Amino acid sequence: MANNVITRTLKALYQYKISLMFFVLWAHVSLLNLFFVNYSGPVFLWQENSELLTIQVHFLIALSTTIFYLMVSKIRQLKRDKKLIIADKTWLLCSVILLLSIGFLLI
Repeated sequence: MANNVITRTLKALYQYKISLMFFVLWAHVSLLNLFFVNYSGPVFLWQENSELLTIQVHFLIALSTTIFYLMVSKIRQLKRDKKLIIADKTWLLCSVILLLSIGFLLI
């Protein structure tokens, strides 16, 4: 009985995994930008974090990450089905580009 409920719940979550991933990323980025800690303690940036531009930037970061995930997943599926041949150097280049883009967003 419990196993059946867990299986149905996991199937329902899997059906909406891209949407869930987007909202989790958006919440993650927003929470990371909400406060910082200095020697006096945590400083909350309520006003800056509730501005429209900040919300849009967080939305675009989550959207671009989700689109990137979808592109890589589709390429991996094509490679697995042997419809597309990709060299290992290409994967290495994509990893370096991803690392540089993360570094750019952190700066």
